[in-house]
Amino acid sequence: MSESHEHENVELVTLIEATSEFAAHAIVVVLEDAGIPAVALETHSASLPIGRFQGFGTPVQVRKSDLELARRTLDQTRQDSVDIDWDQVELGEREDTLPLSKGGVSMMLVLGFTATALVLLLGVVAAIWTTLT
Repeated sequence: MSESHEHENVELVTLIEATSEFAAHAIVVVLEDAGIPAVALETHSASLPIGRFQGFGTPVQVRKSDLELARRTLDQTRQDSVDIDWDQVELGEREDTLPLSKGGVSMMLVLGFTATALVLLLGVVAAIWTTLT
């Protein structure tokens, strides 16, 4: 049988509808790493805020013959990711020397406060001036 005929007989089924195209492509990577061919179908409705509801996500499809193996692979991946001990993960050293937080008050906030105070002070001075004259 020729290669083009082999591809015609492959029936794809939806394994899961991911909440976003990014999540769908991440699932495809996990499945392909396990040797299971998968595809994420890009849809316009996947970017809608209602994408988390059934029928509005990004479908991830696999061959019908791989469906159960794909389900088990995803279940195992979920279980493995929950068991990560993040205290044992080596993140490496920072390459910059910048502080993690800036702290203090931004210059724009100081300028805004000063300008508002000056306008109020000028208003008070103008009110006093007009009452005295």
